[in-house]
Amino acid sequence: MQRNKRVVISGSPGSGKTAIIECLKNKGYSIFEEFSRSLIKDYQSRGITNLFLSAPLKFSEQLLEVREKQFIDSEKIFQAKSQVVFFDRGIHDTYAYLKATGQENLNFKEKVYSFEYDLVFLLAPWEKIFKKDNERLENFSQAKMYYPYIKKAYSIQHKVIELPQVSIEERVLFIESFMNNNNNG
Repeated sequence: MQRNKRVVISGSPGSGKTAIIECLKNKGYSIFEEFSRSLIKDYQSRGITNLFLSAPLKFSEQLLEVREKQFIDSEKIFQAKSQVVFFDRGIHDTYAYLKATGQENLNFKEKVYSFEYDLVFLLAPWEKIFKKDNERLENFSQAKMYYPYIKKAYSIQHKVIELPQVSIEERVLFIESFMNNNNNG
């Protein structure tokens, strides 16, 4: 039996990733939601406003642990619609954020690059749709700053497709069309 294809939707904070993931979920695809929001909420409930800024390695290690589990669990999903599982951000995002803030280390990098997805769709910063909220702690300038690091982190070992800045529905159709025209990646 062929394994599920692992496809990451990543990019700049506030660029529409989660809305795309929700749309894909509503269309019947298997998805893994972004975990960092849950982690941020948990620490905020304990009085720590931004764990990533106060303890970036601790935050990233906890995030990486869950993303690794998602990666492994993607094999256990029976996907009747297609053999594709979508991830709202992936393992390589954790390294990209550490690198962007000057906190990267070799052991973390080696661990991250031991995982490989089948395809990555990337969303560039888009000020028109960017909204700051309780868990999105970056402003738009900071969101733009992370983007080249995310792009580079994935481009080293993955095929990266940049999504156009169009409606969520059009982006999802773009993804489906690309996947269909390229044998699911």
